[in-house]
Amino acid sequence: MKKKYTFLILLFCVILVTTGCIGSKLGSAIKHEKVLMTAPPKRNVINYASLKIQQEKPLTLASRGEVTSRGPATAFAGSLVSLGVTAVKQVINNENKKYISTWKQGLRDLYFYDQPSAEGPFDPTGMQFNGFTITRTFEEDNRIQTAISADFEIDKDSVASNEIINDAIFRLKLKDIKVNYAKAKVPVGRDTLNIDFDIVFIASYIGKNGQMFKDVELGRFFLSLRKAPLDSTRAGYHEYYDKLKNKRLDGQCFIVPRSFGYYKTQDNSIVSLYNQGMFSIAVNVTECSRNSFVNKMLIRTADAGLDLGQSVIMNGIKAKLGD
Repeated sequence: MKKKYTFLILLFCVILVTTGCIGSKLGSAIKHEKVLMTAPPKRNVINYASLKIQQEKPLTLASRGEVTSRGPATAFAGSLVSLGVTAVKQVINNENKKYISTWKQGLRDLYFYDQPSAEGPFDPTGMQFNGFTITRTFEEDNRIQTAISADFEIDKDSVASNEIINDAIFRLKLKDIKVNYAKAKVPVGRDTLNIDFDIVFIASYIGKNGQMFKDVELGRFFLSLRKAPLDSTRAGYHEYYDKLKNKRLDGQCFIVPRSFGYYKTQDNSIVSLYNQGMFSIAVNVTECSRNSFVNKMLIRTADAGLDLGQSVIMNGIKAKLGD
């Protein structure tokens, strides 16, 4: 009898190990993997005609005292509502590797503007960067399959466009995304995936005083998808991704500083100008097919105080990220 139970236990362990090694056909899509990324330029990204009308110039300290009796309509109209934003996101914890995979891609030597400028390093005139697309493909049965494709673009609504002009920052939104296969292993019976996008903009430039700035991080964006469906034949697949269209990403980025230099004009004169703003984009993607492998990370915080009830947890998060 004892031998019988021992045999049954061993048989159960073998079945458990064997089934645990089997993954869904929607996962482990890595054969001849390629990650492609493009950022086609666009003329006149900023529609200046759609910008919020602003006063000719900000008020002086003396004239500000004269405004109170005339109401807020005479104040500088360019001011945007200040948001003391704190954002705590759940991101994939990369400690358990079995059901987690990462992949990355980037673009370098891109120009943010279509012409040099004599106005200064943050002159937005001629902004041509409009966004980028990233696609991961793999081979299945001698055919190239698209595992994931995401299209990101500059947010150009009226408020966002004014931020570009007034604050020298831009924001990104998700134009479209489709996920069909996972690089991470997917357990049998599961057809969803958790995905984190971490997007970083980097630039090197020279100031007018000759100071060099190497690989400066201008800004960072985050997009987190939870339980993103993989099977396009299942109900709810298209509805999930349709709801994500035009979703604004967490984060913001300075427009690219123009590097100081000299240019030769048509009359053979050498004049000082600022260049077209060279920059790079780095995209890091983390996939996880298990819902339990997440932890919290502080993305960004304004000067406003944090009031999340558990300051000990927040302090731990901030310490982990180097505050």
